[in-house]
Amino acid sequence: MSSAPAATSRDLPKLGIIAGGTELPRQVIKSCQRQDRDFFVIALEDFADVETPAGVPHEWVRLGAIGKAISRMQQEGVQEVVLAGKVTRPKLANLRPDLKATKLLARLGSNLLKGDDELMRTIITFLEEEGFRVVGVEEVVEDILTPEGLIGTIYPDKRAQADIEFGARIARAIGELDIGQSVVIQNQQVLGVEAIEGTDALVLRCASLKVEDKGGVLVKVKKPQQEARIDLPTIGLATVENVAKAGLAGIAAEAGGSLMIDRRAIARRADELGVFVIGFSVLD
Repeated sequence: MSSAPAATSRDLPKLGIIAGGTELPRQVIKSCQRQDRDFFVIALEDFADVETPAGVPHEWVRLGAIGKAISRMQQEGVQEVVLAGKVTRPKLANLRPDLKATKLLARLGSNLLKGDDELMRTIITFLEEEGFRVVGVEEVVEDILTPEGLIGTIYPDKRAQADIEFGARIARAIGELDIGQSVVIQNQQVLGVEAIEGTDALVLRCASLKVEDKGGVLVKVKKPQQEARIDLPTIGLATVENVAKAGLAGIAAEAGGSLMIDRRAIARRADELGVFVIGFSVLD
């Protein structure tokens, strides 16, 4: 009696990739290609890099054209959706919402002008009501969650370790208030907290605020109440390069609660630039 054939990647549901900025959407695309998984890219105008959807099935869609994006994915037979890449909150005057987007805005109400958490949860619910299953990036890309322990060969000294422990408490506190996911700490002093400007701008702003020329740590943790399928804290090569440019000693990110884009490349670049990268557990 012959057994049933083993499942292959082609048996996986077709994936819709809603692509914003940074290299994260390209990592998702590469993962699908390695798995021989069917996918379709919705590239968001003014956010996704031009090279992100090059050479793969895609449609460029402006942020306010949610109806077009949903209709296109339904036409393509998309069953699962992943949101990947950076998208900054637009000014309402520039959004030009279509009918679907208008319905979403009405549902969001005043939450659109507040923090990110309720906004993200509402977007996920909206997409699922349209028949899609929303998945996290880590369900598509292998080994993208930050592991616990050292990335690269440079280890944080005792002062940096104290800054990491202190920074984790501060980052959790601002996360509970839905402010941001990152802080920069030096000698257990808060040089800056992430708000709407994002991590890169935070790091560069803190370059001139250091109490000593060299030192300080960028600490990234997910918000305690965060919807994990969207907007986990993310580290890429640009993060490492900006930390080095700012003269900080290194980066500490929550293990299992943040994304690390191309861990091997990050380890190599961190070693070249003389900064540490480490994943750590956040205690409740």
